[in-house]
Formats: sequence, structure tokens, C-alpha cells
Amino acid sequence: MKSASPGELYARLLGDAWRELAEPVRALHSAGGELRGRFVVMHGKGRIARRLAKWSGLPGATKSAETRLKIVADGDRQRWERHFDGERLVTTQWAGDDGCLVERIRSWELKFRLRVEDGALHYEQQRARLCLGPLRIWLPWIPVVSATERADGPSRVRVSVNVRLPLIGRLVAYDGWLDVEASPA
Repeated sequence: MKSASPGELYARLLGDAWRELAEPVRALHSAGGELRGRFVVMHGKGRIARRLAKWSGLPGATKSAETRLKIVADGDRQRWERHFDGERLVTTQWAGDDGCLVERIRSWELKFRLRVEDGALHYEQQRARLCLGPLRIWLPWIPVVSATERADGPSRVRVSVNVRLPLIGRLVAYDGWLDVEASPA
């Protein structure tokens, strides 16, 4: 199977709206190398939230994590390899049959409708599915993920991600920037 370039997945899902994205955001999704930046990572305040974050393999809380992102095309899918101060968080993304982006992180599949507004990319969660072996359970209310990518100057992208659980509150949130200009191949 031929590997697509990293930008093809998002360009295909967004259609004509792809051209409405700010250039740094398009560059993030088209980069073939490793992007670098710095992020703040926050966990929920409660003991349950902190334990769930750790159990889920989410990065540890920190005020300033050296961050690396590598997007690897693999056929019609992408593997997103994120490193926060060396802690690895890997997800796989692909296009769902309904035109949504599907992202798999460990036992969770999240489905997002992508929307462009004022040059920024917004991920609007549609559903969440817990995957346990062959068992697939759609859970429309857990977890709730919101994410945005917007230009932060001519060569940076500001990324904000917030993951919340009903009754528990914030599980993890991370916010920071990636430099898209100096992307080594």
C-alpha cells in the first residue's frame, strides 16, 4: 500500500476548507519531519483524575515540557508520536466512513468533525468508543475532548487540548506551541 504524505489526510477530510487554514496550521499537517515546541501540561486536581491520567499513559503535569511531534504517514493512516519531556504519547488517526477524523489512543477511539474558523482548526468530538479486544462500545458522553490549532505568528502553531470526564472534571490539558518553520526532515 502506498503511503500518503502527512497532509493528505486532513486535506481530504477538510475538502475546500483546507485552503482556509492559516499557512502555519497547514504546514503542521504537511510536515514530514519532527516539529519542536514547548507545552504546559495540566492534570485534574482530584486523586481519581490524576490516577486515570497516569493509567491512560498521558504525559505528566509540568509547567514547561520540551515537546516534539512527528507525524508518520502509514498508508491511509497517520501515526502521531508526541514526546513531552521524553514521555511518549502515540495515537493513530484515519478518515472514518462518515468524513470524520478517527483517533485511537490505547483502548479509546475518538471521532471528530473538523471545522475551520478564522484560519484555525477545531476538533469537535462526535463520539467516543471504548475498545476491549473485539468488543467496541460507543460511549457518547465519555471522555469529552476539545482541541484547537491556530497560527501563533508566521511560523508557529498554538495547540490547545482539553480532556474532561463527566463528574470527574479535567483529566489532562495541554497548551503550547510548535515551530513549523524549522522542521528537519
